[in-house]
Amino acid sequence: MSTQLTRTLPNWITFPQELRDAIPAFEPCRGRVLQLDSIDAAATNADWIGRRVAIKLRCCETGKLDGIFEVSVSLNISAAQALAEVLQTAAEQAQQ
Repeated sequence: MSTQLTRTLPNWITFPQELRDAIPAFEPCRGRVLQLDSIDAAATNADWIGRRVAIKLRCCETGKLDGIFEVSVSLNISAAQALAEVLQTAAEQAQQ
């Protein structure tokens, strides 16, 4: 009997809990603007989720507040390939 997973897990984005407290509660505020400081991506292979692409977005506060937040993205392989294609197309269009 195989213990390999056969279901496809969804793609997800994980925001750190500290970021919740950084977003003002008053209207008409729509959220917090963060500066993207760095991006890291790696292939992963874990028994319970299989082969995926993990992306880490390091984001920093832009105003008077201090804070660095790591936003994590976990994508299945086809979603990662589709994202790469969409980004490449958009970058080429932006250059024109």
